[in-house]
Amino acid sequence: MDLRIVKTKNQIKQAFLSLRKKYSLEKIKVKDICDLAMINKTTFYKHYVDSFALADELEESCMDRLMNAFSEKKNLFESPKAYVQGLLSATEKYAEELRSVYRDRKDAFVSKLESKLMQACESGENNERRMAATFMISGTAHVLAQWLFGEEGKRPDLSAIAAYIERMSRNLLPANK
Repeated sequence: MDLRIVKTKNQIKQAFLSLRKKYSLEKIKVKDICDLAMINKTTFYKHYVDSFALADELEESCMDRLMNAFSEKKNLFESPKAYVQGLLSATEKYAEELRSVYRDRKDAFVSKLESKLMQACESGENNERRMAATFMISGTAHVLAQWLFGEEGKRPDLSAIAAYIERMSRNLLPANK
């Protein structure tokens, strides 16, 4: 890829992320991004359809980094404790980026995380395993969102979250079948 294109896209992304720290996605205008990135609108539109497309690319990229850092993603049934600890560790590693990219879009974070975790989960054809995986993954995604986007000082401790999810998984997940 042309270095100028990479540089321009990075400027656009940095400007957008800077604006996301202050404003909801709906309030960010392409003009604001362009002004901050010091480019014209034509340049922006060469790369993105609109600010929502840019947000989606950044959200997807951030979620991919999280999933790449989560090496235990296939261990939900085999080692629930390692699964939970690995997911929490990866989430903690990317917490600030996730908070910035998904600011005021907690539902989008939960939906994308659930989708990625279900894709990685090997529940097979067993209905009980599939239902247990869905329940565990959905619950875990919502608890992580609560931790990520909760009010500073009122967020549950990650070790407490890990212990709780581990206890739940022992009672919920079926034996290997």
